[in-house]
Amino acid sequence: MRLHIGTFAGQLGDGAAMYLGEIVNLKNEHWELQLKGAGLTPYSRDADGRKVLRSSLREFLCSEAMHSLGIPTTRAATCIVSDEKIARDQFYDGNPKMENCAVVSRLAQSFIRFGSFEIFKPRNVDSGSWAVGPSVGRHDILAQLADYVIKSLFPAIDSMEITQLEKYKLFYKEVVISTAKLTAKWQAVGFVHGVLNTDNMSILGLTLDYGPFGFMDRFDPDHIPNTSDTNGRYRFREQPVVCAWNLRKLAEALRPLVSLDETTDILSEHYFPAHQSEFMAIMMRKLGLLKSLESDQENLLSDQEVLSEFLQTLLKVGGDYTNSFRALSKLSLPGMETFDEDFEKTRDELIKQSSTHDEMNDYFLNYRISSMVQMKLMQLKFSGQAEAEMDDKTKQIVSRLQYHQYISVSVGFIFAIRFILCLLF
Repeated sequence: MRLHIGTFAGQLGDGAAMYLGEIVNLKNEHWELQLKGAGLTPYSRDADGRKVLRSSLREFLCSEAMHSLGIPTTRAATCIVSDEKIARDQFYDGNPKMENCAVVSRLAQSFIRFGSFEIFKPRNVDSGSWAVGPSVGRHDILAQLADYVIKSLFPAIDSMEITQLEKYKLFYKEVVISTAKLTAKWQAVGFVHGVLNTDNMSILGLTLDYGPFGFMDRFDPDHIPNTSDTNGRYRFREQPVVCAWNLRKLAEALRPLVSLDETTDILSEHYFPAHQSEFMAIMMRKLGLLKSLESDQENLLSDQEVLSEFLQTLLKVGGDYTNSFRALSKLSLPGMETFDEDFEKTRDELIKQSSTHDEMNDYFLNYRISSMVQMKLMQLKFSGQAEAEMDDKTKQIVSRLQYHQYISVSVGFIFAIRFILCLLF
C-alpha cells in the first residue's frame, strides 16, 4: 500500500518477492531472507512473479557495490539463471523480446518500508486518489506493527523507561535521521534510485529495490535514469526533497499514534540539517580538505562555497562526477618539488574528464528537444513572460538553453583547482 508519483495507489509492485524467513548469524544478527523472481505470489496481480537475468544482475551487482561504498543497502546472496524464458518489453516501445528468467536471494535486517504503515490509510478524495488501505481504520494493528518494529529493530528505544508515545516519537526521529544520511550518501556518489515511492523507502534507512536506478557520469543535477519519469520527480537533485516528502507521508500514516504537529516538528528540525551535515562531510573528504571553514576566513572560501564552485564548474564543462574528484588526488601540496608537474597532470586529467564540445552540444540538443522543455518554451512564447517574472525552475531551463554556447573546458577546471590550492596553504 503506497504512494507512487505523489498519489496513493493502493497496491503497487509485481508481487515477485517471497519471504523465506529469518536467520541468525554467528554475530547474533537477525537477517530476513527473500527470493525475488521465483514465481507467482498472492500479490502478483496480473504479473507473472518472474524477473529476467538483466534486471537480476543489476540488483545483485549494485547492492553489493553500494555495500562496498559504505552505503546502507539490502544485500544480495545469490543470482541463479533459469532456462525458462519470458517476454519483456525493455524499452517500452511495443517490441517485447524473450529473455532468460533469474532468481535473486537477498537479505536485510528488515524489509519493512514506509508503505508498510500505509495499509491503514483512509480515502483522501482531495489528493485525487480513491484508493484505501486494506486495513483502513485498524489502529490496533497499526500500534502492533509500530510496537513490533521498535522492539525488534530499535531495541535501544524499546528499553527506555518512557511512555509509548515518546517511543513512537523517538522511532520516527531515528527514521528521519537515517533517511537523511542515506540520501546524502546517494548524492555524494551520484546514485539516482529512479523510483522513490513510499514503498521503496526502508524503515532502517537502507537502499531498497533496485529498479531503474543509475549512476551519474557527466554531472547533471537533472539526471533521470528512469525513462518513465517524464516529469523528473525522482531526478538526482530532487531525491532529498522527495525523501522528505515520503517522511511526511509516513508521519501521516502514524497520525493515530503521534500527532502530525509533533512529527512535523521532528521532520523540520532534523531532516535537512542531518542531510547537509552528512553530505558536506563526505564531499570535503572527496575534495581532500581536512580543515572546515564555515565562512570566509583569511580570504578563503567556505566549505559550501568551494563545493558549489566546483560543482558549477563540473556542470559547465560536462565533467565526470566520480573521476573528476578522483583526479584531484594527483595534486601534491604547494612547496613540494613535484608540485608544478603534478599541477599540470591534474589539470590535464580534469580536462580529460570533461566532455568535448560535440558531446556537450549533443547533450544540450537532447535537453532542448525534450517534451518538458518544449512545453515550457511554448508557454513562455505565448505568454510573453519576462525573465523577472519567471520562477527558479523556468530561469534554470532558459539559462541552460543559452549557456551551451559558452562552454570553456580548461579555464573552468583550473579555476576550481585554484580554490583548492588556496585552502591548502
